[in-house]
Amino acid sequence: MAGADDLRRYARRLTAFVGIGAFNTIAFFLISTALFQWAGLSATACGYIAYAVLVPVSFFGHRRITFSSNGAIAREWLKFCVIQAVNLAIVGVATAFAESGLIPGWVSFALISVLIPALNFVIFQLWVFSGRAA
Repeated sequence: MAGADDLRRYARRLTAFVGIGAFNTIAFFLISTALFQWAGLSATACGYIAYAVLVPVSFFGHRRITFSSNGAIAREWLKFCVIQAVNLAIVGVATAFAESGLIPGWVSFALISVLIPALNFVIFQLWVFSGRAA
């Protein structure tokens, strides 16, 4: 039954996506905290460095585990980086709006922690990791 197979594949992808996201969240916390505590960098610098370190980890995790893609790696990497840049822009705008009082803090938090991952899952599936393993 193709419908049941599609549902299982979708559930597996979603589970893998959440698992890789959880791993990256924990790793982000550990890396940024270590940089802040031991290197004495600003919290902002630590956050950006940790994010940059984890972009390739996230890419390869989602490419191999979540979406099992065998597409052209350079093309998928470029698309992935475009999405990461858009994510950073959304975070910057949402944070600036919250800090200026234009939107409540909870709206900024929801955009960053709910909307971005949900959109990423869809965009990664439809556009970034378009080459599928047989």
